[in-house]
Order: sequence, then C-alpha cells, then structure tokens
Amino acid sequence: MSTGIAKKKLKCSTHCENDLQFFCSDCKKSACKDCEHIHECFQNQHDVVPIPNDEAEEKVIQLIKKADGMMVKLEQSLDTIVSIQNKFENNIKLCRSAIEMRENKLIEKLKQESRNLISDLNRLCKERQKTNTKELEDLDLKKTQLSSLKDSLKLTMDKSAEQDNFVALETETKELEADVDAFSLQKHVIPIFITSPHLNKVMDTEGIGKIAMVDSRFNVAKTDRSVTVTKGESFAVKVSSLTKDEECKLVATLTSSSGEESTTDVKYYGNGEYRIRSSCTIEGNWKMKITVADENIKGSPVFVKVEKLGLVRTIGKISDYIKGSHQVSDVMAETNGCVLVASASKEILRFNQTGSFVNKQLTPLGTYVNKMHKMNNGNIVYDYVHCVVMCDEKLNTIRSFGEDTLKAPKGLDVDENRRVLYVADGDKHCIFKFNIDNKSMLGKIGSKGSNTGKFKQPRDVAITKEGNIVVADTENDRIQIFNADGQKAKVIIGHGKEDGKVIHPSCVTVDADDNLIISSEYKVQLFDKNGVFKRRIDHKHDGLQLPLGSSVISYRPRRLAVANYGANDIKFFNY
Repeated sequence: MSTGIAKKKLKCSTHCENDLQFFCSDCKKSACKDCEHIHECFQNQHDVVPIPNDEAEEKVIQLIKKADGMMVKLEQSLDTIVSIQNKFENNIKLCRSAIEMRENKLIEKLKQESRNLISDLNRLCKERQKTNTKELEDLDLKKTQLSSLKDSLKLTMDKSAEQDNFVALETETKELEADVDAFSLQKHVIPIFITSPHLNKVMDTEGIGKIAMVDSRFNVAKTDRSVTVTKGESFAVKVSSLTKDEECKLVATLTSSSGEESTTDVKYYGNGEYRIRSSCTIEGNWKMKITVADENIKGSPVFVKVEKLGLVRTIGKISDYIKGSHQVSDVMAETNGCVLVASASKEILRFNQTGSFVNKQLTPLGTYVNKMHKMNNGNIVYDYVHCVVMCDEKLNTIRSFGEDTLKAPKGLDVDENRRVLYVADGDKHCIFKFNIDNKSMLGKIGSKGSNTGKFKQPRDVAITKEGNIVVADTENDRIQIFNADGQKAKVIIGHGKEDGKVIHPSCVTVDADDNLIISSEYKVQLFDKNGVFKRRIDHKHDGLQLPLGSSVISYRPRRLAVANYGANDIKFFNY
C-alpha cells in the first residue's frame, strides 16, 4: 500500500549536512534549523509545520493504514446497506404477494362456505316443497273423507238406519278427529341464518396476519425452523449472526398453544453462532419466538411439535414379507431414513419410518444375518454363522473377519477412532477384537465364568463415546463395562425382574447422548453411561416378548426401532 511519504530523508540544499526539518506553507519552502529565512517565517507568523522525523513518520504511516482499514469497513458497511436495502425491497414485494395470496385464499374459502350454505338452503327448499305437496295431498284426502262422513251421518237421521252402522260412523269420526288434531299440532320450522360468533372476533383481534420487522443480521438455521421432539427431550435451535463477535443479544420465549411456557437457555458460542436450548413437558404444538430488541429474527417463530413417549407403531409379522417362517433378529437405521430388518433368512427387508414396506434384497453371501452395524462412511458390518463381514451400502462384500477364530458371533460394534471391531462370541464366552482395516485379530476380552470380567454367552457389545466397552453378559443376567483397554471391569446393571434390572439382556445400544439402551426379556430400558436407571421405554402391554436388536432411527423426535423376536415384528418407540 502506497502512503505517499518518502522514507529517505531529504538534505538541506544550503546546509548539506542538515536534514530538512521545516516547511513554510506560505512561502512554499523547506528549511533546516540553520536556514535564516525560516526564522523570518516564524517572526512573520507564517504557517510553518515540522517535517516528521522517522518515529513520527512511522506513526503517520500507521494512522494512514488505520484510516485505510476504516475505509474498507465503511465500504463493506455500504455494501451491506445496499444488500439489506435490496433484501428489504424484495421482502416488501414478497409481503405484498403473500398478503394478496392470503386475501384470495380467504375470499375463496368464504365464497366456498357461502356456496355450501346456499346449497343447504336449496336442499331445504326442495325438501320443504316435497313435504308441502304431501301435506296438501293428505289434507285433501282428509277433507274428502270428512265430506263422505258427513253424508253418511245425515243418512243416520233415518230412524230405520241400523245401529251397527251408527257405531262404525262414530268410530270413523273419532279417527278423523285425531288426524285433524295431528295436523294442527304439526311442527312448523323455518330456516334462519346464524352468523359465526368467532369470525368477527378473530378478524377483530388477529385479522388475516400482521407485518413484523425482522432483524436480518440473525438467522435461524433452516433445519431448525420446524422441530419435532418427544415429551421432555432436550433440543437446541441454532442461530447464526453476520457479526462474528456479536454479544449475546437474543431473547427466546417458548409457548404452547394452550399458553404454557417453557424456559430457554441462550448461549453464544463465538464465530457468530448461538444455540437456544429447551425442552417441553406437555405434548402438542409450541412456538419459540426469537427476538433482538423486541424484533423477530429471520426464521422466528420456530414451530415445535412435541410427541408422546412410548409405542408409536408396529410393523406386523415379518414372515408376511418373506418366504418361510423366519424370526426377526435385528434392525438398523439407514442414512436415507429407511430401516433395514434382518431375520433368519437370506433376505434383508427395507421399511420406511411410517412402517410401509419398501423392498427386499438378498444378503451378500446368501446366508442369514444376525446383527448389523452401520459405520460413518456408510459401510455395514454384520455377523453370521462363523464370521463377520463388511460390505458397502449396496451390500457388496468388502472383507470378512474371524473365519478361523469366531464360533458363534452374536453382536458387534466398531470403535472407528481406534479402528477396532468388537465381536461378542456366545460359544467362546468372550469379546474378540479385530483391526477393521487389515482384518488382523488384536486380542480378546474375558473368558467363561461368573466373576466380574468373565462372561456366559455374551450376546452383544457396544462402544461409548469415551471408548468404554459395554457387554450384554446374557446368561449371567447382567451388563458389564470395561475401559478402552479392556482391563478394568465393572458390573453396572444387575439381575432382577424390577425396572432398573435385567434378565437375559440381548442388546446394548448407545445413543448420541451416550445413554445406554438395554433390551432384555420383555422390556427395553434407558440408562445413563454409568448404568444409572432413567426409565423404561416400553410399557407392560406393548407386546415386547424377546427384543433382540434395536437401533436409534431419529433424534428429532428421539425414536428407537426394536426387533421383537418373540412376536416376530418391529416396534417403534419415542423415548
């Protein structure tokens, strides 16, 4: 950057050894301290300014740099103002268009409602006309009958008339009298139009909408503008700011449709990113209003749907979708939102989260799959018969593990940070470790026994975020945890029928919050990473008989799919 100031000092032309130190703006001359004419300039009160020395010159250069930096900021602010003005004008057009669309939609809705009411009136008219015609016909008939009766009665004046004939006429008279009285007692209903008492109230209080000013410096993440969570589930809404060093200025209020409020926690994480955390204890629809200086930000309000806890749906008998009587063994979530279901067959079934069947696919090696695990890169690791296989998302085989080592693999998990595959072998009563990249066996954890650190027919293994190893020690009716090296062991969940205990645990799932989801006989339970009981996920009458495998299929809402071996179905739970 050029400052226009020369770094090299100029010498006085008269006193060659001296640096130029002064400049007279009136005389337009430079001078050193020994020049006589500069003294005259001082005496005549000319505008004499000092020529900066090296230190002063450096300060001037720094000030010029600072001025240049401020100029850049001003230019950026100018660009921002122009951009905001363009957005403002564009949003004005969008608002006008939205108002017109809302107006037209409401007008059309009102017209349709009016057409329906007119149609009802026309129908009533036709019905009334039919009724009137029938009533008039009935009246004419009764009049004819009454005239005939009168003639008959006159004939009875003849003394020779038979007494029996008189009795009959008397009876007929009474019957006609009842009919005539019934005509006089008929309801006479007429149509009236009753206006809706709520329409005027809504229009007076809310109208068709309102214009709100939105602080466009802040923006709710598009993925967080509509949130679905379970009752009591903690969730976070992300907000970005154009300014990287913005102070915590956001205010968030979370309110249900019935007026209940929930607390919010707003924190600034730096680099222009906020997170607003909250949870809702009541099911239904909520709104989170996010403001700065009482103005909504872009994306506010956030719509929050809170779903119930517990059983959501059930996919019927798996044997209905495959040939033969095959029992479901495991379930796994795919990145596309679908769910893979394994059973004692050569086919893997695919369902969407609504429970609808999508398709089925043959297993890579033409054998049944016991347990499955999806890696971050999309590869799938599954166990069957005497080994473990890795395949890609299309089920094309990549490599296999433990052909000469494993006897009855029942469950598996992968520590992708350490690149280790863990396999629970039920017949060898231990956990085998393999290098996930080169297939080499790295060792094993445990041996047959009942003491801590030993197993009896372990059916599953899972890895926590900290790298700890959690094992479903099935025949010992307990859950054990080991450190990442597999050395220190501890029983964290013991035997028992009551909640917080397990009988024949068959599956361990670790969710994104490092919670442990334990499937055992007749129930699925939620524990923290240390084995502290939180709650039971299913209810006693949900029909869980022998849940073998489970997979968290979404976190908004927090939802679990369970392979229910005993009933041969798949159950979805919000937890």
